This record gives sequence, C-alpha cells and structure tokens, in this order.
Amino acid sequence: MWIFCVLFLIDLVVACLYARESYPKVDVKAFWLKMLASAVFVLNGALAYIQSTKGIYGKLIITALVFGMVGDALLSLEPYIRKNNNKRRNQMIATVIGAAFFLFGHIFYIVAFVKEIRIIGAFRLPVFLGVWLAGVAVGVIAMFTLKLKLGKLGIAMGVYMLGLCAMGAISINLSLFGYKGNIPLQLILVVAPLLFMISDASLGLKFADEKRFSTAKSRFLTLLTYYPAQMLFGLSILMINK
Repeated sequence: MWIFCVLFLIDLVVACLYARESYPKVDVKAFWLKMLASAVFVLNGALAYIQSTKGIYGKLIITALVFGMVGDALLSLEPYIRKNNNKRRNQMIATVIGAAFFLFGHIFYIVAFVKEIRIIGAFRLPVFLGVWLAGVAVGVIAMFTLKLKLGKLGIAMGVYMLGLCAMGAISINLSLFGYKGNIPLQLILVVAPLLFMISDASLGLKFADEKRFSTAKSRFLTLLTYYPAQMLFGLSILMINK
C-alpha cells in the first residue's frame, strides 16, 4: 500500500505541474508532463498486478489504463500538429480518436467488472439501469441548462457519455452487491467512476465552449479528478485479486 501512496502523490504533483504548464496552451513540455503522469497510473496498475494473483481482472484493468494513456496523448497532440490550414481539422480528428481510446478503455473496465459480477452473482438490473439513466439524465440536463453547442463533436460526445455512464453504473453495482463489508474496496468502486465522470464532464465543457469553460480552475478540476480515478482503478487490482 505504501507504494500506491507514493505513486499517488507523484501523480498528483506531476498532474499539477502539467495543469500549470498547459494553460492556456499545451506545449511540448506540458505534453511530456502529461505522459509522465499517465505512465505513473499505468505503472501503479502493473505493480498491483504483480502483487496480486494475476487474474483476468487485473489484465483487463491494465489494458483499460493503457488505452487511457494513449487517449491522453491524442488529446494533447497540439504541439506536434503541423501549423497549416488543416490544423483545426487535424486537432478535431485527434480529439475524436482520443475519445474513442477512452471509450475502449471504459469497455475494458466494464468487461472486468462484469466478469467479477458473474463470478459472485452481484448483478442487479434495476440498480444498474437506475444509475446509468441518472448519469445520462444529468448530462442531458447540463447540456440544455448551460446551452452547449456541441457541433460536429456532438455525436461522438453523446456515445462517449453513454459508455462512461455504463462503466460507472456497473462499477457501482459491483460495489454495492459484490463486496459487502469490504468498505475500502466498495469506496474505490464508487469514488473512482464518480471522479472519472466529474473529470470528463469538465473536459467536455471545455470542448463544447472553450471561451466559457477553458480556465485554469477547470483544468485543475479535470486533472485532479481524472488521475486519482485511474490510480484507484489500478489499486482495485490488488484488492480484488489478492
């Protein structure tokens, strides 16, 4: 556990350095700070896997973490995109592909949680649907309340939101009915997806309306919820596959 604590602190420090360096614009230094922060949560998952019984759950979670790291890179490619007439289009393409990698990551999280649920018989359809629909409803209400204009990214962001909410719903279902009495693990499986949702919501606001929501505070909010979420998912490997 002490290794996790050290890596957790390192990740937070590097994330803060990235947040400061990347505002208002991502440069080469900021890009590599972000890659370092992402590498730390992948390392955390790998170390947890080494210390565990090396079950399929750990492999799936590490795969999801790697997809997250690739998504991080694609969302911060700005300093490496050629400055020409197609720069904006290329940035949008990188953003969409990056979101796809995050979505694939969520799919691997979902598969990992479903496998655990099947082993211990913890699935409750009403709970899953309730949490999933609540998450989608909050997203839709926020979109109309804030009068967001998603434009060409609308469909991609909508599909991503459905996948993110499904991941959160299945994780919370597993927490509530799969590990009763194991409070630390239950908290991880609830807190991690909720942090992920907060992070992606703040990031989505930035993409939807950069003028209103691309601020230093929002960037810190995005990063200081995202990296702890990934670190906690990595830690769950050790707690589930003891």
